[in-house]
Amino acid sequence: MRNVRLLILLLALVCGFATPTLARPVKATTEVVLTRDGDGDWLLEYRFARVAPAWFFVRSANALDGKPWRPQSWRVETPGVRLERIGHHDVLTGDGTPLKTVRIRVRPYSDPVQADYQPVLAFSDGGVGVYTDHHLAAPLSTIAAARDLPADLNGVAFDQVPTQFTLRDPGKTLLFNGRRHRGSVRLMLDQHQSYVYSGPARALATPAFVGIIDPGLPAWARDELNRFTPRLFDYYTARLGRPAGTRPTLLASWGGTTLPGVSLGGSVLDGMVVMNLEGAAMVDPQPALLAQTRWFIGHEGAHFWMGQTVRTARRSAAWMTEGAADIMAVRALAHFYPDYDARGRLQKSIDDCIAINGSKPLSGAFERGEHRANYACGAVLMMAAEGAARKRDPRADLFTWLCTLIDPNRKAGVVTPDHWLTVFAASGGAGAEQVRSFLDRGMPDPAAFIAELLEANGVAVRRDGARVILT
Repeated sequence: MRNVRLLILLLALVCGFATPTLARPVKATTEVVLTRDGDGDWLLEYRFARVAPAWFFVRSANALDGKPWRPQSWRVETPGVRLERIGHHDVLTGDGTPLKTVRIRVRPYSDPVQADYQPVLAFSDGGVGVYTDHHLAAPLSTIAAARDLPADLNGVAFDQVPTQFTLRDPGKTLLFNGRRHRGSVRLMLDQHQSYVYSGPARALATPAFVGIIDPGLPAWARDELNRFTPRLFDYYTARLGRPAGTRPTLLASWGGTTLPGVSLGGSVLDGMVVMNLEGAAMVDPQPALLAQTRWFIGHEGAHFWMGQTVRTARRSAAWMTEGAADIMAVRALAHFYPDYDARGRLQKSIDDCIAINGSKPLSGAFERGEHRANYACGAVLMMAAEGAARKRDPRADLFTWLCTLIDPNRKAGVVTPDHWLTVFAASGGAGAEQVRSFLDRGMPDPAAFIAELLEANGVAVRRDGARVILT
């Protein structure tokens, strides 16, 4: 009997401790499901976490023609619900009845939009890359409140409801976050701002890279991407170690030959590089376009290390990531292609730095809108760092130096100009204080500063008037 009473007491204690856990409130989550529905259409279903009279789309950039892109692509099927533009944002509203569930038929919108990611990448075999965060919506207490929302929501307080997004495409292979999935992918919006690929294409994969190359690309371009991209990422990984996060991913889509010339566009996201190629002039091989394509992948791919494994805390320090990516691409292309004109590319960086940044502080380039200065002057400073590393060890190069910057800061994931200057000085770099002045106050004679900095760190140059020329 005593054992029975003890068992009852233990059960009571266990239940007593368990009850608060079971009663702990769980924050409601909006469910968004996008399902392929044949013949190019998709069904988009919202099950909102709470009842509200209106929900606005956080990302509401216009199409290039200045009109909202969603009404050109989305058709609401739920009776009494409308999709309309109110102020700066696309908004789902009702006929007075608060919204709870909404069903929308989608014809994928695969054109660029203003200052935001293309909603859908269209592949020639019917595959698509869907940008996930275009589906993120937030509730409004009144419909009229939408008119007061600014276009740029940075720093603006609004009700951010956790949102789970599911893409379903039965029978297809999906690619997301560096991994392949079968039939469906589920993720939380505003945590994974990326594309999900779904389609029949077979992924190109190595331990250091995974990608989808549009099978409709002209054969020469497709073959080049298939050869070059895995080698590039294998090389970067061998020199700098694995990047943070998942396996780097490339999505390269083909827009066809409607455009008379050539268009190469793209962007870099967390863990992913996106490319869009199109134009009639791409049908036949072009050496200049080939070099441009390699350069694009080399630069953007470098950001998985300088930009994502470690990033800058402020935009004023963008010269570190953009300059490093430029020089990484130069060194990688020179490694694979002995006839690559590395000197010409580096010379352009010196010329552009002097012409664009001039005597102004480099840290102010972003605010001035002189974005090219961050690339060009950042590359010049990386040339000096590489030169300092080589003076100390003739076997060293840019990647050797970058390892000393990246590895100690992997855990924090952030590098600052102070980190850069400390590593530069520790590696034997000459002129660290002058570099700080160049960053913070500017130099009255930028050509003299660059010539002296490069020469002091073992990079051979000569002056020709206002120019500094690599010799």
